[in-house]
Formats: sequence, structure tokens, C-alpha cells
Amino acid sequence: MTGRGRLFVAAGVLVALTGLTLGLHDLTKVGALLVVLPALALLLSRRELDLEVTREVAPSRVPTDGHADVTVRVHNSGRLPSPLLRGEETLAYALGDRPHLLVPRLDGGETRQLTYRVRSHVRGHHAIGPLSVRVTDPFGLATRAVPVPGETALVVLPRVLPLTPVRGVPAGGGGETSVASRVALQGEDDVGVREYRIGDDLRRIHWRSTARTGETMVRQDEQPSRRRALVLLDDRAGVHAGTGGGGSFEWSVTAAASITTLLLGERFEVHLCPSADEGGAVEPLVDVDHALDELAAVQPAETTSARGLLEALDDFMQHGGGLVVGVLGELDDDIVDLCATRARHGLGLVVDRGGFSSGTRGTGPADETAHRLALGGWRTEVVRPGAQLPELWARLTVSLGVRA
Repeated sequence: MTGRGRLFVAAGVLVALTGLTLGLHDLTKVGALLVVLPALALLLSRRELDLEVTREVAPSRVPTDGHADVTVRVHNSGRLPSPLLRGEETLAYALGDRPHLLVPRLDGGETRQLTYRVRSHVRGHHAIGPLSVRVTDPFGLATRAVPVPGETALVVLPRVLPLTPVRGVPAGGGGETSVASRVALQGEDDVGVREYRIGDDLRRIHWRSTARTGETMVRQDEQPSRRRALVLLDDRAGVHAGTGGGGSFEWSVTAAASITTLLLGERFEVHLCPSADEGGAVEPLVDVDHALDELAAVQPAETTSARGLLEALDDFMQHGGGLVVGVLGELDDDIVDLCATRARHGLGLVVDRGGFSSGTRGTGPADETAHRLALGGWRTEVVRPGAQLPELWARLTVSLGVRA
């Protein structure tokens, strides 16, 4: 009930009591009417609405600081007309203030569409909806908020910075030529088969080899050498500090997105693995869109274990190896040594958590991690507040020659 409705009830009770006290029956009837009117309005506001809401977001994937237009279609699926409604869209906090929409009167079966614009400075998969409409009686005595089901999402991609190309990286022993199960086909010396990978054309499945091995195999006519790369992202919350775009976690995600985009553009077979993923096997990324969608959803993980990095390294090296790039936090000495043992050559960007939390510069655990990786054959740079990724990357990759 609105403030006006409560005022009507209070006035009605007061007038009715006055009429009863003075014996004025007409005054008592007026008071009763003032009380009944808000009650009737409350019943009217409880009427069911047969509304259906759908949304279209264009574009559905935007870069950070980009905008998208949301088209809301409201359809009255009932036979009775709907009243004039005031609506409020539910938005993820990162998308800004909730837009207020005025939904006009809809006849049965009629559809109207409303459009508004959203913009986000924060990457992620952000929910849009449901729509909450407010039903009010014609006199404004009672109101009720009704959520109308229906949601969609806007994907805000991480920032991607331009980086210098990678030079001097030969094809690894892995990739297209590293599959141990590749066999020559009888009578087809120039044709081989290999295990199926996500993204392979299903029309190239070799059914005879699939039946013989029990695993899905695909034809491989040329067997080209292909450069492979593994990008490791340390997403443990405990190794990061700072908030928003100035924090070390967002810096790391931007670095991973920029490096992955660069390597895919140079036709590397790229594998991406966060430290919280302890699944073992890492699948190659299909394309840049796949990589950015994955990184848009990454959030700091509560795990304190870096075992996911080691398992990813194990799987990557067992299937031929290649270039390893790590955007890492502070690691325990035993983890650092195991990383250096599994990949004798790699590129490491090590985040100085203390610098991001206090803003001061100085040696600390991050420097120790970078030093131990360097002793194991890695090229490393310590990331401190204000660090520019293109400059760090250029220093890491200058005259780069990585043995597979």
C-alpha cells in the first residue's frame, strides 16, 4: 500500500470513529468508504499479469569500457489488457545503475520493445534481468512489485594490449608431429592419423583406425610442424593484492589475454591453464574468442595450492612441450624447482604482491621466485605497480631462442 493509501485508511478510521462518537451515521459511512477504497485498490494491484520478457544484447561480447544496447521485448500473452507499468531492470553491479522503463498498456497478444544502453569497466560475465514491474491502481493507493522471469548475460572481455611478436621459437617436438599414436596407413605412406582434438573437422575422422585403437582418430595428410605454447595464470587469491583495474589480479588477466592473443595470432597451438585447475590434461584453445571468453570468467580462487600449474606442465611436456609462459605469483621454493625441472626454458612474469598491497618497492618473495626460476633457465621479470606489460614482454622476448 502506498503512502496515499495509508493516509486514506487513517483518515477513514478517524472519520468513522468521529461519526460513531457524534452519532452522525452519514459521517460514519464516509469514513468506512475511505477505508474500503484502499482495500479494493490493494485487490486490484494483486491481479495476475500474463507477461513474457525476452532480451537481445547487441553485441553480446564487448571489450572493457565498451557499450552494448539491450532490447527488452515485453509480450502480453493473456487476453486481458495490461495496465501502464513502471519497470526496473535488474543488472549486475558492474553494469551501473538499474534502468527504469515505462511499459505502456498492452492489449492481449501485443508486444512492445524498449531499449537501453549499458557499459562496464569491469570484465566478466554479467547478468541482465529479470525485469521487475510495479503494478499500481488508477488512484495510486496500492502498489506491488512483480518480477517477470527472464535473464541474459553480457560478456565483457579483458583488455588486450599490443605486444611485440615472438621471434626465434622453433616448432616443438609436440603439436601436430608429437602424437605417439600416429601410424602410417597401409598403401598411404603420405597420410597419417592422430588423436582427435577439440576443433578438428569431424569429416576427417579415420574410422578404421578409430575402430582399431578404440580412440577417435583423424586423418593428417601433411603432418606439419606446429609451434606450441602453454600460458599459465596464477589465479590464487592469496598471491594478489589491490582492487579493480589497478590490482595485480586484473593486471595478470590482462597479461594472459594479451599474450594468448599474440600467440594465437602467430599460429601457435596455445594451451591456457589457471593454477586453480587441477584437471591435469589441458586442451588447446580453439581461437581468440574462446580464449577471451575463458579469461573473462576468471575470478580469484580461494585455493592455496599451485599444483594445477605443475599438472599442466606435466601434461604439456609429455605431449611434446614448447614455449611456456607463466604469469605467476609468489611460489614456494619446491614448486619453483619443480617448474624449472619440468620446463627448462620458459618466460615468467612474477607479481610482487607486497608492492601492490603497500605501493612500496623492494625485494621480497616475488624476487626470490623470479631468481630461482632464472637459475633454472627461465627468463623472468618482477611485476610491480605501474609496470607496463609491453615493456616487460619486450625485455623477456628480445633475441628469444627457446629449445623445445
